[in-house]
Amino acid sequence: MRPLTPTTASGRTATPSLRTLLGRLPLIWSSTRFAAPDLADYATPHLERDTRQGVSLLALAALLFLVQAGAFAAFFGLGRPYIQTYVLLAALALHIRFSAARVRDVQALNLLAMALLIVCASALVLLAREAGQLHMMLLLSVATLYMLIPLMPWGLREATLTSLSIYAMFTSLTFFSRLSFGPVELWTLQFTMLTTSLLALALVARALGLRKHNLAVRFRLERASADMAVLAERDHLTGAWNRRFLERDFDRVLAAHAQTGTPACFGLLDIDHFKPLNDTYGHLHGDRVLQALAAAFDDLDGEMEYLVRLGGDEFAFVIAGHPSPVARLAGMLADAATHAEDSCAADAPAPTVSAGMIALDRNVTLDVAYAQADELLYEAKRAGGACIRHSLPTEDKR
Repeated sequence: MRPLTPTTASGRTATPSLRTLLGRLPLIWSSTRFAAPDLADYATPHLERDTRQGVSLLALAALLFLVQAGAFAAFFGLGRPYIQTYVLLAALALHIRFSAARVRDVQALNLLAMALLIVCASALVLLAREAGQLHMMLLLSVATLYMLIPLMPWGLREATLTSLSIYAMFTSLTFFSRLSFGPVELWTLQFTMLTTSLLALALVARALGLRKHNLAVRFRLERASADMAVLAERDHLTGAWNRRFLERDFDRVLAAHAQTGTPACFGLLDIDHFKPLNDTYGHLHGDRVLQALAAAFDDLDGEMEYLVRLGGDEFAFVIAGHPSPVARLAGMLADAATHAEDSCAADAPAPTVSAGMIALDRNVTLDVAYAQADELLYEAKRAGGACIRHSLPTEDKR
């Protein structure tokens, strides 16, 4: 049976080295620090949502405890100071719960949660001074404050600062005040604070480690999914988009051009006499010609303009309709011929291309645009090829 834990060559169980543990410390010290900037950008909205939910949960848990504590104090007649303190703290918890919904900054949300716990601790310190004794209800309240800390998606930095603030307040009350408390009460309070503080910090560190691990896994999965989606819509030979992408994106790019007020053109093109080129010089030559044609369109915008390989040597394209789209297209086709001559056999002729291009109307469909451009493409073919036929009103026929 295989061992459940990693082992060294000598058979001893391998444990994380001190250097490894210290290397992980910065990641659990801060909830907003990540190993990679792109992961940090991805995690930011998730952290904001989780922190807001954490503040809401913390405030709700504090509210429920404080209401019960106030009812307990009233039932057992602990006095008005106890009842008033717990009621006021419950009102504060309720206020913070509703305030968190309107805060968008992670640091501000963290400060809200820290303020609630520290104000509660301060109030309990004043209550102990007023009562002159460490009642068991106060000890329970202190332990509860510490155990509320892991409800926040904090790093060790915020959790440690809050924990030390609570500890300093009660230690200053018991050891550096003129109030006389019994040694059992003093050390019970110290034991309670230290134990619950260590448990709370351990839970915070573990939860943050798991949360960051989950975010990293989700980030990698979503990025891989996005990459796969792109690959599914890319032609593997030329790198151009494929027909699936054109059908999915045509309406979007048309609306984008209409929204920005920039005219757009749609066209079809194919390589003249491509089959004889393949038959004479081989399919590798044909592949290089296709790649050269696609490379000539590399300067397209990408969001508003793109090249699509429909199949074989037939391509579709969307380019901006201003200025001089015909001249621009002719320049790209000339670059394609130059690229092909540089990468193909020396005795092979420079490939020529025929194209048909139309101006896109806001309400035109892909099928209609395709049919109109296809008719112009065949017109160019019938004219002998190596030319562009278009229906643009401001351009000369070429």
